[in-house]
Amino acid sequence: MVRAITLLLAGLMWLAPVQAERIAPAPGDDWQRASRKGDNSVWTREVPGTAVKEVKLEAVIDAPVEQVWRTIAEIEAYPDFMPYIDAIEVVGSDEDGELVYHRVSPPLVSKRDYTLLIVNEEDPEQGQYYRYWTPRNEQGPEPRSGVVRLEICDGSWALSRREDGRTQATYWVYTDPGGSIPAWLANRANTVGLYDILKAVERRAQDLSWQQEGND
Repeated sequence: MVRAITLLLAGLMWLAPVQAERIAPAPGDDWQRASRKGDNSVWTREVPGTAVKEVKLEAVIDAPVEQVWRTIAEIEAYPDFMPYIDAIEVVGSDEDGELVYHRVSPPLVSKRDYTLLIVNEEDPEQGQYYRYWTPRNEQGPEPRSGVVRLEICDGSWALSRREDGRTQATYWVYTDPGGSIPAWLANRANTVGLYDILKAVERRAQDLSWQQEGND
């Protein structure tokens, strides 16, 4: 009986969800500016052991932080405005956050998919918001024929309220698109794509008709 209980407890411990660790860029000043557009800059950094780089966007979004956060947080609406998002499905949750399946349809290459654990941290009084994500493919749908499964996709949004009413934003991501895409092309796509994401989020946050619809 004691042996049976021990085995049962061991099984339950094995099944227990792994506590999520807060995902954020590693400390250090090794970032290199890749491009700049007005108040917004994209930075890249080498990752030891791989040819794929981290990328980071530091930007000022012309919208209040509450509206930017709401835009980012309403993830099921992403197919309506986010570039290349083909499908989004919340497939579950645990004590850490939501499990969300994504399928993207980038130009010229096969579709990609992945399931992420997404965790939100909010401090409305201070006007500070943080969201991070990390892969949890084992807790999402099985791989699909013709769709490349991403195994690396860590990232975060950090938002804070500015005195001028706009939003200070940092978007960081480390991802490998997989498949046969060479590293140099993946790095270029990751860098250029950040401005597209920024523009999409800003336009959505500024959309007064969408704001009114959400308040009805």
